[in-house]
Amino acid sequence: MKDEKLVYEGRRFSNEKEMINTLLHEANKKILEIDMGKCQNNIQERNKAKFMLIHLQHHFGECIPHEVRQVYNSLWSQMYRLEYESGYRHPYVKELLEKLFKEQLDNSHKYR
Repeated sequence: MKDEKLVYEGRRFSNEKEMINTLLHEANKKILEIDMGKCQNNIQERNKAKFMLIHLQHHFGECIPHEVRQVYNSLWSQMYRLEYESGYRHPYVKELLEKLFKEQLDNSHKYR
């Protein structure tokens, strides 16, 4: 079962350390490419890095190893920054905000 976690997008890693270092490096590289303008800051490009981080998140479970915690958290922070800069809003959050604004608008018309 543990060996199944050492596979990402068909690539098999010989050990956990190799997989963690490779995916962190590749996620960082993708974020840098977006920052430098080599790739567009769109959901497709961001997802390439995000899916690597999500895979690691599932692999780590609730306990992120101390040796990589700082890099891992920093990459997530960079992902959130890129999403913010692009104006991206999660569809569920967008729907909730639209409902909230509609409620506020409806309530403001009631009291006029």
